[in-house]
Amino acid sequence: MKRIVLMVSVMVFMASLVFGASKTLNATWQQTLPSPNDLAGWKLSKSATQGGPYVLEKTINYIAPQTTYSDTLPITVPDNAVTTLYFVLTAFDTSGNESGYSNEAMVRIDFEKPSVPFTFTIIVATP
Repeated sequence: MKRIVLMVSVMVFMASLVFGASKTLNATWQQTLPSPNDLAGWKLSKSATQGGPYVLEKTINYIAPQTTYSDTLPITVPDNAVTTLYFVLTAFDTSGNESGYSNEAMVRIDFEKPSVPFTFTIIVATP
């Protein structure tokens, strides 16, 4: 029986404005490669609830050894809303074995408009 131990740590989620109610999330993580290396990629999953349940958002193929791995993911949220999303990452190998979930990374996406000023006055001064 083959035993694979994959250590995954989701390190950073940054949000930057793309357009309208969309954001692009940049996910960055570090991976301890198994020996021999038969890593095939990662699965990025998200949830609107802390602790899941998670839904697969994207499969990211492994290309080459690096010290840090990253990928981008466009996210659309409701207009005029603040949304909190929770992400986890799993690693999978060429045999189809999959690791457990990484730590959970949280991102807060804010499209909420500021409130309307309510005490606005203009005074006309006569010379």
